[in-house]
Amino acid sequence: MTSPDNQTSEEGSSDAVPAPLWKRVVLNPYLAVSFAMFCWATTTIVVRYVRDDAPPMALSFWRLVFAFLLLLPLTYPRIRSQIDLVKEHWKTLALLAMLLWFGGNALLFLSLQFTIAINAAVINSVEPVIIIFLAWLLFRDQFTGRQALGAALSLGGVLVLIAAGSLERLLQLDFNLGDIIVFIAYISWGFYAVLIRKLPREMDSMVVVTLLLGFGIPMLLIPYLVESTYFTAMSFNMQNFWTIAYLGIFSGAISMVAWNYGIKTLGPIRASQFLHLIPAFTVVLAILLLGETLQGYHFAGIILIAVGIFLASKSQKN
Repeated sequence: MTSPDNQTSEEGSSDAVPAPLWKRVVLNPYLAVSFAMFCWATTTIVVRYVRDDAPPMALSFWRLVFAFLLLLPLTYPRIRSQIDLVKEHWKTLALLAMLLWFGGNALLFLSLQFTIAINAAVINSVEPVIIIFLAWLLFRDQFTGRQALGAALSLGGVLVLIAAGSLERLLQLDFNLGDIIVFIAYISWGFYAVLIRKLPREMDSMVVVTLLLGFGIPMLLIPYLVESTYFTAMSFNMQNFWTIAYLGIFSGAISMVAWNYGIKTLGPIRASQFLHLIPAFTVVLAILLLGETLQGYHFAGIILIAVGIFLASKSQKN
């Protein structure tokens, strides 16, 4: 065991010699969370781009398989060391996997068969408000009048987006199916973000990510087989292989580890505000890469959502 004097000496030497630049970059929680948001924004772009060649459930399933096989060799010793915690909380892990991978991701992939990436990204802007509301509903976290007004404005922004700015369309409930599915997916993701607090803080974040991936694989197997048998089977060509690899590495493994690290380091309130980067990244990428255009109702929806989020988060305490 290191003595206090030696520990002080080591700390002093570490202060005198700065950590390497790469280490400071990798361990910077703000950069880590920002990178996770960029990965999730590119996920929307990639899935939208390959929608005609790679069906959503197949992408969701194989992305999990790839990410799980990538992480398991690295995290297996940690899983063994925390096996008692795993056994105690496996039901919570299974529920979180269902909310995250089927509700939050597979449904998002499905929605991109019907709606454009910009709509999916901007609707994502309401996610922090959804989390605030669910935290109040499930755990009675503080929910002020200002936050209620913010939630209402953000919801109005979402309605503007899914109605494409048309009051007549809104009154006729003639919504884009994809926009509705996107909203359901983000509600599921909100439940995941709130309920993850039920896991013990001492459970290793990489263990959590690996186990969530492992639980998610059998949950998506049946939807994947149904899709392949009765709807569209995925072609295992090079484009789809690289798509699965990209989604598995970046949006399935690295981004989740970075997100968990950011929550642990910054706290959930500060970390959740970085979710606003997803629509910003996605809108820019969709215009540059997919040839999508920004319509007037997008601006109206963005403004309402931005004002709502500002009001909803301003009175929060970290």
